[in-house]
Amino acid sequence: GDPRICRAAANLSSSVDRKLDFLVDEIQKFKIDIAGIQETKWFGKDVWRAADSTFLHSGRPLPAEGEIARRNEGVGILLNSEYTTKWKRGGEQWTAVNSWIISARILIGAKDDLLPTGERRRSDYFLTIVNVYAPTAKAPPNVKNNFMSDLEETVAGVPDGDVMVLLGDFNARVGSRQMSADGLGRFQGDAVDDFVWGNTIGPFGLGQCNESGEELLMFCTAHQLAIMNTFYRVRTQS
Repeated sequence: GDPRICRAAANLSSSVDRKLDFLVDEIQKFKIDIAGIQETKWFGKDVWRAADSTFLHSGRPLPAEGEIARRNEGVGILLNSEYTTKWKRGGEQWTAVNSWIISARILIGAKDDLLPTGERRRSDYFLTIVNVYAPTAKAPPNVKNNFMSDLEETVAGVPDGDVMVLLGDFNARVGSRQMSADGLGRFQGDAVDDFVWGNTIGPFGLGQCNESGEELLMFCTAHQLAIMNTFYRVRTQS
């Protein structure tokens, strides 16, 4: 079936093995196939195995001898046993872009392509996961600009025909679109034209749109992406 994709954000700065065991237990408990993890604060780019699951990680380079170890950022993609197998069958494709961005390409199945001659050709199709941890609003402008440039390049490099899912912690608030009586989407607190963002945003976002949120909306609209957690109501804790 379709993967149940979960974004998880956690401070994982302690023991790799202990935290991985915890994450694997969690995805098994909640029956999650693929989880995006942000802010691991681990160093290096590596593939770790935990039980039957696989964790792909992209962090800061290991500090040189005598250099101060600054633990920041770090992103990963955790695959359960089923999607570990699919990823291996697809050639174990993944890219550790930097400590902010990581991607993985997973073989999902096969499909029939209709050729101009009317014949059908069987071909594989893939799911590409891009997981990010975006710089905060307080980050220097060059850091934020480099992040967006690297993200643009990563998304542009996704092969045609792949299903792409972009997930992560964007450190942004996009607000929400109110639905008026005539069915037109209107943004809460923003004097924005109803049709600026199209189907990019839904009616269940949180808070007011900030500068980072507007940048995210522009990026998603340009790439025809929808911010899915604004399209369903989040269950509140009692």
